[in-house]
Amino acid sequence: MKRCIQIAACCLLALPAFAQEAVVEGNIKGLPDGTKIYLRSFTSSGGTDSAVAKGGAFRVRTNAAEGDMFILSAGNDRMAQNSSTFFYLEPGVIKISGKGPLLKEVAFAGPAYAKDLNTLQALNKLPLFQKRMEVATKMNEAYKVKDTVTLKALQGDYNKLDSASRQVYEKWVDEHKASPVSAMVLSFHLRYKDMDELEKRLKALAPSAKENAPAKKLLHSVEAAKATAIGKVAPEFTQNDTLDKPVSLKDFRGKYVLIDFWASWCVPCRHENPAVVKAFQQYKDKNFTVLGVSLDRQGQKDKWLKAIHDDNLTWTHVSDLNWWDNAVSRQYDIRSIPANFLLDPQGRIIGKNLRGEALEKKLAEVLN
Repeated sequence: MKRCIQIAACCLLALPAFAQEAVVEGNIKGLPDGTKIYLRSFTSSGGTDSAVAKGGAFRVRTNAAEGDMFILSAGNDRMAQNSSTFFYLEPGVIKISGKGPLLKEVAFAGPAYAKDLNTLQALNKLPLFQKRMEVATKMNEAYKVKDTVTLKALQGDYNKLDSASRQVYEKWVDEHKASPVSAMVLSFHLRYKDMDELEKRLKALAPSAKENAPAKKLLHSVEAAKATAIGKVAPEFTQNDTLDKPVSLKDFRGKYVLIDFWASWCVPCRHENPAVVKAFQQYKDKNFTVLGVSLDRQGQKDKWLKAIHDDNLTWTHVSDLNWWDNAVSRQYDIRSIPANFLLDPQGRIIGKNLRGEALEKKLAEVLN
């Protein structure tokens, strides 16, 4: 089943109170006058800063408390080829130059890490990466026209190319253990699901490479994975319910409880809700209940309440209405929804991400 995924890792840690200014100075030949330039963090939920290009030049400022991943976009068509470039940015000034069109093959200058960004960019010119992009483009075209036969045929080729590309990125990180850019590569290009491997990779980096937002978020993911492993007592939390009354996880001790992370705006979550309703109705009289944690947004409480009503979700619901910055989702390192944790009466985690038949089977195992 498809899942609502935040395209990059979630904003897991709050930014320090005293943000510093980071400036991107650009000079792109052929960039039309009046082109709007946008700059935003790829990992935080902050706003977007912008500037207007003139004579191919632009200067855009943003707040950056520490090094983080940013995306720079040119023009309003986010799907246009070469419209965006992704890079690491620290407080200070970084210069970006290129021949165009738009942001094709840009080069970085200024801070010490600019050299590392350029060597990372150079990987895209390798035949392996070019081939991977070609296959990915064909897969996107097949997906648009729902050509599942072609899509399936291309998947194997893409997986092989992607695996080979990961090895190139891993080699790059091994050769740049003191670079802060390496944490960005681990976070964005490698995205380890094996937390033991991720922890090993992080420990191999020099201290200077880990004093930035991507590294700290990755470390949080490792620690959260350990805290929410099968057999661990689920981390405690308190959040307000639909009537703004505080509800604590500890209130559910003595029952089997499914902590269900979802949101009214998440289509896969809404598709999964009938299975959760079925499980709740079948086992609610056998010491089982559900605690919904919503990643809905500020100002949209009405949509959250309507979804609860429309989907017949007749159990306890909590949310701080902070979207992906929901305190509980950050605590549990939720990076995609729907997601869930099944707890026993002692609060120990006995199941994770159980959906459909898997949830029904697990509940039958422990409650029948």
